[in-house]
Amino acid sequence: MSMSLDGIIGGSDVDTEQLLHEWFFEPSERNAEYIDELRTAIGAVVMGRRTYEEGASVDGFVDNPYPIDHFVLSHDVPETTAAGETSFTFVTAGIESAVEQASGAADTGVVCIMGGAETVQQHLEAGLVDKLWIHLVPVLLGDEIRLFDTVNPTHIELEPTNVVATPAVTHLQFAVVGR
Repeated sequence: MSMSLDGIIGGSDVDTEQLLHEWFFEPSERNAEYIDELRTAIGAVVMGRRTYEEGASVDGFVDNPYPIDHFVLSHDVPETTAAGETSFTFVTAGIESAVEQASGAADTGVVCIMGGAETVQQHLEAGLVDKLWIHLVPVLLGDEIRLFDTVNPTHIELEPTNVVATPAVTHLQFAVVGR
């Protein structure tokens, strides 16, 4: 999850999205290496419906760097889905079902919870997150959507496992070690 220094992961401003993801779509050599590591590690994606709708188009899923199975949390299944090489399965049975299905599709790869603050918060609160990968962008964005704003105040303990610093972004990895 790309995040500003003040915890913002998205918002209504298109520039916000561009600022947070520029490191990914116009990477330096070190960031390109890190992106390759991510692509190798991730075996399936769970995402929220809004994230899907923001990226879906008639021609496919816009700028999708992961042509792997995606499991979209939703209250209903749309009549049509985005075209392209990425498979989208709409899961209406809840987050546990989405993670279970994604785990089966991922084989030995990581299940990435990709889409939206609410989606990540629900998975954290349910104890379904083993690791957090935060891509901290050195910018302050103010009052938009924060990643951890409404996480249940239950104590969640994290252990740093990796840090990769580049001029455009600092990649932080944490293991969830306790609640």
